[in-house]
Amino acid sequence: MKHLLVASDLSHRSEMAIAQAFFLARRFNASLTVLHIVDDELPATVFNATRSQAESNLRATVEGMIGAETMRISVRVIGGLDFQSILDVTEEEDASLIILGAHRRSLLKDVLTGTTVERVIRNASTPVLVVKRPTCGSYVCTLAAVELVEEAASVFRYAHLMADGQSLYAVHVLNDLVTLQMKAAGCGTAAVEDHQARICQRCESALRGVARRAKVPLEGWLPVVHWGSDPASEILVAAETFGAELGVVGTRTRDKGLIERGLFGSIAERLLLAAFMHQGDSQPVR
Repeated sequence: MKHLLVASDLSHRSEMAIAQAFFLARRFNASLTVLHIVDDELPATVFNATRSQAESNLRATVEGMIGAETMRISVRVIGGLDFQSILDVTEEEDASLIILGAHRRSLLKDVLTGTTVERVIRNASTPVLVVKRPTCGSYVCTLAAVELVEEAASVFRYAHLMADGQSLYAVHVLNDLVTLQMKAAGCGTAAVEDHQARICQRCESALRGVARRAKVPLEGWLPVVHWGSDPASEILVAAETFGAELGVVGTRTRDKGLIERGLFGSIAERLLLAAFMHQGDSQPVR
């Protein structure tokens, strides 16, 4: 990663995101842009005063970070629409990663429009890291939610990169209708377990194939196959079981129509929603 972008709304949650962005920029020896968006429909005098104050606050935050003087950091405060401006600056600066703080949810507003985080995730072609835990640092345990599709290699690759040699689990959720049919037909427990064992072996082999395409060493991670009809729930169970500090999941919502996104969403969006609703600010979930 050569260039990182962290967007701040000047909240405490954004400060956590900036701290993690600094850590990652140092780790990858990357340049860093700290971005804040001001509503450009404000009256000119209010806009200018708000922009000036925001820039002053962000520069103070940056200068207060240990080692900032040795890093390549720029502070940008621009006018625009929050999520669209984040995407525009990401493209303009060719950022490798967008870093955001987890927003508080306002239920009615979010049902109608979605949070800035969700809208960035839905529309970005660049990976997005949502920071939730209060302390910065490396990830002791990373969980990659891997589908057995061609695009999964990029998910695997980013998960391995972020894990940095520490624990990495590749989780695939399997909803096998044959197992349900066997149970409904009254097949014995041994037959069902034998079938599941063979399916698990095939899935683990497929996961190793994804790892090879991602050029991830086979000894650098562990495959995990969960059974269930609700992938998001099973991924959350796996994350809790392994104590994952970072979850990496792909999303294909940009390929869907607006109505389909609004009614069903993606697994990534459901996981993000679950993290907002069920995890406290002190929990190490990103």
